[in-house]
Amino acid sequence: MQWEKLRADQFEEAVVETGGVCIVPVAVLEYHGSHLPLGTDVIIARHVADEVAKIEPAIVFPVVNLSSNFETKAFPGGIVVDNQLLFALFENICDEIGRNGCKKIMFISGHGGNKWFLPQFIMSMLDKGKDWVPYYCDARGVNPDSVGGYMNKELFNEIFDSEEYGHACEWEASEMLHIDPDLVDMGQAKKVDEQPREDLSHLKHMYTPMDWIAMQPELTRGTPGLSTAEKGRVFLEDQIKTLAELVALVKKDTRAREIYEDFNRRLYRG
Repeated sequence: MQWEKLRADQFEEAVVETGGVCIVPVAVLEYHGSHLPLGTDVIIARHVADEVAKIEPAIVFPVVNLSSNFETKAFPGGIVVDNQLLFALFENICDEIGRNGCKKIMFISGHGGNKWFLPQFIMSMLDKGKDWVPYYCDARGVNPDSVGGYMNKELFNEIFDSEEYGHACEWEASEMLHIDPDLVDMGQAKKVDEQPREDLSHLKHMYTPMDWIAMQPELTRGTPGLSTAEKGRVFLEDQIKTLAELVALVKKDTRAREIYEDFNRRLYRG
């Protein structure tokens, strides 16, 4: 159920039918080499969210195509928004979603950088006393050990041939070939073969603003020339199935709300 396509009377019925669950796809507009469109993350996030909602009914909010992506600022076509503005914007969006009756807000990410931004945003809501609860699972994350991270690594290794992935790679290009092959330039993709650099490997156990860009200075990774639509289809289906199962869990969940309300009662009781 796409939010923008519902009439007012349909919307109220949809809130009841979905148990007040709203999926918010979050992505960015950013450089993806010469073989993929700037809206790669946006397109994939919307596709995943819509397919999830077909399996486990939920209201799908229009893609929020603004998030944290400072590392792409030196390349053409990207839109970078100040983090403080993003925090205020996301809170405002969630307040409006909640005001319209959707009290369970589930973020689906189409952008790797959200593994930092979205968990921090969600944590910052802890003491706000909201009447909605946010949930986040990064089923598209390249790091399954990150906050909210999940990936079927066994299936991933079975499907894809490149040992390197992360951005504009065989994985992303394959998914785009499945979703909209006309937007992929495989001639350009076959020119890419980027291995991660180790320019900052001497700074062990540390993190700097340059870590990501130092590893892949051209923002491309691996060998997207190996991409196929079939690889993308199989892996997308697994992600969609997993996220649909998580939406079902969110629908049944009451404990998160109870703990949240108890915390805020103790916080503001004086």
